Amino acid sequence: MITVKKNRTETFLKYFNIIQTAGVFLLIFLFLTIAYPSFCTSRNIANLINQLSTTLIIAAGVTIILIAGEIDISVGSIVGLAGIVGGVVVKQYGIVAGYSAALIIGLLVGIFNGVITIKGHIPSFITTLGTMRMARSLCYVFSGGLIIGDFPDKFNIIGQQDIFGIPWLLICVVIVFVVMYISMRKTSFGQYVYAVGSNKEASILSGINSDLVKIKSFAISGLLAGFAGILTASRVMAIGPDSGTGLEFEVIAGVVIGGTSMAGGIGNVLQSIIGVLIIGMIRNGINLSELNIFWNDFVTGGVIIIAVLLDTFRQYASSKIEEKSYLKKANNNGENNE
Repeated sequence: MITVKKNRTETFLKYFNIIQTAGVFLLIFLFLTIAYPSFCTSRNIANLINQLSTTLIIAAGVTIILIAGEIDISVGSIVGLAGIVGGVVVKQYGIVAGYSAALIIGLLVGIFNGVITIKGHIPSFITTLGTMRMARSLCYVFSGGLIIGDFPDKFNIIGQQDIFGIPWLLICVVIVFVVMYISMRKTSFGQYVYAVGSNKEASILSGINSDLVKIKSFAISGLLAGFAGILTASRVMAIGPDSGTGLEFEVIAGVVIGGTSMAGGIGNVLQSIIGVLIIGMIRNGINLSELNIFWNDFVTGGVIIIAVLLDTFRQYASSKIEEKSYLKKANNNGENNE
């Protein structure tokens, strides 16, 4: 009887995050489906996924950052900067050059964030806050404060077109998450990220170069944000200096709701998909309810607070379960010794 109860406890601890995230997702989905018949239609769902495609790509990188025990609030500004630089290059030198420029910009900003944070011993929130403002300023400098458009017609292939009925944007999202999932679960880098986020001192003692691991994590986050920037330009065939504003908080909220801990060491890129979809469904529900659009930021702020509370509850529940398990083992060992 004790063994069965112990196994159930361990199983609950192992799958607690996904159970909680899936439960929230289903409740919101069912509520919106019942309250608004137009929600659960193929057209609305397709539009929702299309709108969230770039957010999902950014979320994959932010998930890795949070698992590593850091935070990146510059991703929204990187989206705008990479989209503008990439868009300018597309108009002058072609599509391939534009995509390359956007990816390089994102990668360089990500590396900058990592090096300044790790080598400068500065909290990542402060570093990326500064980078967020710097990158946003450059958005206005490079665009002249104007929206950039008039792109070549072929530029919209990935952003608006599909292949065999499947949108290219969705294909990009799937590829990114498959690669990130394999990297985090099947490679030494992924294991190092979890180790560094769980216990940096212990990982250093085990021979892991924690500084390099964190810098690589920032680089990946910046690279994916840069990719999302050029995809945003391709999707709407325009990019402005305010593109991506506030996106970082929406992404972080989605990732945390998806089960990634802000304390580091816990998370799953696939669960981040569910978290981002939850945020998207809430915003979609506000639009369908015809509430004032200005409520969007209010709701997003509330969701961020709820996400942090859920993360705190998960940590508390996990610590209590582990504490009880430890005490039971200690008592059993004491009885056996007697």
